[in-house]
Amino acid sequence: MKDNTLKHGSNQQSFLHGSLILVISTALVKIIGAIYRIPLANILDTAGMGFYSTAYDLYVPMYSIAMAGLPVAISRIVAEHTASGRYKDAKQTLKMAQAAFLVTGSTGFILMLILAFLLTGPMGVFNIGALPGIIAIAPCLIFCCIMSAYRGYYEGLRNMTPTAISSVIEALGKLVFGFSLAYIILLKTGSYSYAAAGALLGITVGTAVSSLYLVIKYKLTNKNYITSEMYQASPDAKSGRETLKCIILIAIPIVLGSLVNNVTSLIDVAMVQSQLAKAIEKAPEYFKATYETLIASETAKNAEFNWIKDLPNSLYGCHRGYAFSIYNLVPVLTSVLGVSAIPVLAAAWAKKDLTEVKSNVQTMLRTTALIALPAGFGIAAAAEGILSLLYSNHEAIAIAAPNLRILGICAVFAGLNAPIINMLQAIGKQTVPLKNIAVGAVLKIVINFILVGTPEINILGVPIGTTACYAYICISNIICFIKYSGVKPDYLSVFVKPFVAAAACAITAFTASKLLYTLINKESLVTIISIALAGVVYLVMLGVLKAIERDDVISLPKGKKIVKVLEKLGIIR
Repeated sequence: MKDNTLKHGSNQQSFLHGSLILVISTALVKIIGAIYRIPLANILDTAGMGFYSTAYDLYVPMYSIAMAGLPVAISRIVAEHTASGRYKDAKQTLKMAQAAFLVTGSTGFILMLILAFLLTGPMGVFNIGALPGIIAIAPCLIFCCIMSAYRGYYEGLRNMTPTAISSVIEALGKLVFGFSLAYIILLKTGSYSYAAAGALLGITVGTAVSSLYLVIKYKLTNKNYITSEMYQASPDAKSGRETLKCIILIAIPIVLGSLVNNVTSLIDVAMVQSQLAKAIEKAPEYFKATYETLIASETAKNAEFNWIKDLPNSLYGCHRGYAFSIYNLVPVLTSVLGVSAIPVLAAAWAKKDLTEVKSNVQTMLRTTALIALPAGFGIAAAAEGILSLLYSNHEAIAIAAPNLRILGICAVFAGLNAPIINMLQAIGKQTVPLKNIAVGAVLKIVINFILVGTPEINILGVPIGTTACYAYICISNIICFIKYSGVKPDYLSVFVKPFVAAAACAITAFTASKLLYTLINKESLVTIISIALAGVVYLVMLGVLKAIERDDVISLPKGKKIVKVLEKLGIIR
């Protein structure tokens, strides 16, 4: 009998191959995002970024409600079906996902519009200036639904290329339309509120264009992945009701986990600004003296700036628009490793191939640690230099730098956590992260409530709460994965070696910057040289510690050639 099982070939990628594609696309997206967001922060200033961040932080939980768990569920189900040759079920999964997404996306869109007016009204907790931005980004939910169905399907087929290309298209649309609209609106009206809305409208346009690409891609190339012969030879598909039930049962815990996680950010918007306002009431003179420069700068730009009423929004804009945007690069980058791992682990788990499961788990954890540890430690060591290199608002940088130093440590835990959650989902333990995230969220809320309301700590309490939250979630999820999978990682190769190399990297960055400041009177140049030296030291340490495994590299495209180069450099044994 002819074997119609989907083979690992030109359209099906290994874990690291798929991860590499997603990492490259994510890097491109972040570069495009930096070209968009850095000058955007400079023209919108702290007030505009406050409006922008408030609208975006409301959108993210709505996104979680509408679709966060469904792409993961689709990817896992499609991977399991293709591993067992059930191609009709794989197609059925996409069809039912599209129907489910249409309902959840439309519901999320309507709910967000309702909340926009409720939360910015007379009794609302958001600044009224955020209303136009919320309305501008709300349609994103519908377009993201379209994208997510196709992305989950292709990821389940272990082809990350459509996801990668659509992400870049989305980012380019945001850059071209978002920045242009923000700049033109600010120039014409002088309104930071409407300029922020223009920037957010660009995100909506970007998602619409990206959705169109995926629809066309599927129509033109679908038979390249599941041929007519493979489709006809596969068993009959389950009913649409059964397929939808399967998607929902897997998706609901993932949606709830993502929702709890993102609702914490939403609570931050309301809680942080509310607690800052209470802290200002307790010690107005302390805040006036501490943030004298920021208050003077804001007043000079906006004569109507009332520091007692408007300072909480500006401080939140410093944290969220400056420090958080840099920190968030790390978990966003490592999360793509989890996306690539889900279909690989799900297929191996479905076949009960524990050897393959362990091999892929080791590779994913090691790869994640090699990215998250140096990135997080490096951000902590060079926080002020990085901010000064990217932004021109010195008052905002002075406030954001201490927050970013703490968030650098948080980036390690958040970066490691994202793929671990996906690993638990891949082996059918999607409810486990939900419980750990819920506890971490409560921990964060309690810490934020206490520390942000303390005048001497105020905005610095936000990153402290975030770090405590992700440290708990990450450690708990690792323990749970080991317990339920039976896979115990090699701690030396997975965590210890990357940690030592990353520590050397951070120490180099910190020490080099201190020494170079005595020789070079240009902060941006000092930062660039320090980061470059830290990168060289990190690569050397990886070679000394033999932290990169040969098998991991061989699984990459052109892996054998890369191995030969790394052997000559002494980086791998």
